[in-house]
Amino acid sequence: MCISTIQRLYSILKGEELDSNLEDVNPAELLTKPKQPMPVVYNAKLPLEFFDFIFIDECHRSIYNLWQQVLDYFDAFLIGLTATPDNRTYGFFKKNVVSEYTHEKAVADGVNVGNEVYKIETQITQAGGKIPAKLQIQKREKLTRKKRWEQQDQDETYSGKELDNSVVNPDQIRTVIRAFKDNWTGIFPGRQEVPKTLIFAKTDSHADDIIQTVREEFDEGNAFCKKVTYKAEDDPKSTLADFRNAYYPRIAVTVDMIATGTDVKPLECLLFMRDVRSRNYFEQMKGRGTRTLDLDGLKKVTPSAVSAKTHYVIIDAVGVTTSLKTASQPLITKPTVSLKDLAMGVMLGANDSDAVSSLAGRLARLNHQLDAGDRQKIQQQAGGHSLSQIVSALFNAIDRMRSAKKPANWPVCLPTSSPANNSINSLRRKWSKRRLRS
Repeated sequence: MCISTIQRLYSILKGEELDSNLEDVNPAELLTKPKQPMPVVYNAKLPLEFFDFIFIDECHRSIYNLWQQVLDYFDAFLIGLTATPDNRTYGFFKKNVVSEYTHEKAVADGVNVGNEVYKIETQITQAGGKIPAKLQIQKREKLTRKKRWEQQDQDETYSGKELDNSVVNPDQIRTVIRAFKDNWTGIFPGRQEVPKTLIFAKTDSHADDIIQTVREEFDEGNAFCKKVTYKAEDDPKSTLADFRNAYYPRIAVTVDMIATGTDVKPLECLLFMRDVRSRNYFEQMKGRGTRTLDLDGLKKVTPSAVSAKTHYVIIDAVGVTTSLKTASQPLITKPTVSLKDLAMGVMLGANDSDAVSSLAGRLARLNHQLDAGDRQKIQQQAGGHSLSQIVSALFNAIDRMRSAKKPANWPVCLPTSSPANNSINSLRRKWSKRRLRS
């Protein structure tokens, strides 16, 4: 068995030494790329039949343009692994999907946690703004950060897309950060410290503006909020390690460096201050928050946590979640409805997908908060079915409804032998008896 990056495999075919630093950067994230694929020639030390199978991890990234010829060189079965396949992935593998494991199934099994979405909407973000004539404005060089003052010659309007690119509105940044500061305690009740939060900025300059505003609004020092980008003054790897394992920083600001392929298990909040066009890239960014973490692991960096990580929160300040590019939606579509009311509604026959999905997501979250004794009690009351089995059955019912392409209000038909149906029927009977006695 051989384990290698595709860059090193190419260098072996070429018979050349490879600088180990070239393996640290994902080829898909390079700012400058060769215009033509790198040529591959026959190497007798590594013949075409050398491998029987080649497993390609993260196969949605860079195997289709510059590096495909490295894979085409070998006469071997190719098995691709990715959480976010796109059209190129399906085309390369001829739509031969061998196995599929959905986000909902991962949440039901306790492999991942689900999310909730909160929106921060500002007038400037939605409609843009106007710079009036004869106004003294500050202009700043993007690279050198050199500043100068100029008088605006004429009225100039700018759109929300130009915001924080060609036009910086400090008040808009402060409005978003202040809204987060004033409301995070309601999103994470009982917490004494800000949950580990990752902010996605548009540019490196935008990240600097956000960091300064965060430190001012939260009245904290430099350790509280740091930048994790390739241009950061501090060592980004060291900062990332502290973000993952230490109390500080509580908030990290990045552009692309830790948008994909980096695990920060204690991360519980993603604040989007930039839009994303690619559905795959957006799914990868959201994946930073889906990792599970037990109570002991979470308390090491967030001492006031009272349970294992149950979910993560997306705070959308730019409308990134409203685009059709989003593949995985929040499981809990009715966050304001209590668990008791959701369960009661399903027991009384509310089988629409929103109600079932919300109940399943809430039960999956509850499963992370229970200890072994509580889970055993639930299993006894549910006729021997575990809470994970009930959640999985609820998600399976939704999947069958979606695959049949029925109307959104079509009732969910749970199998008579499913754990969810048996448990719900048992609870419905108990509730009916109590109602008759009362």
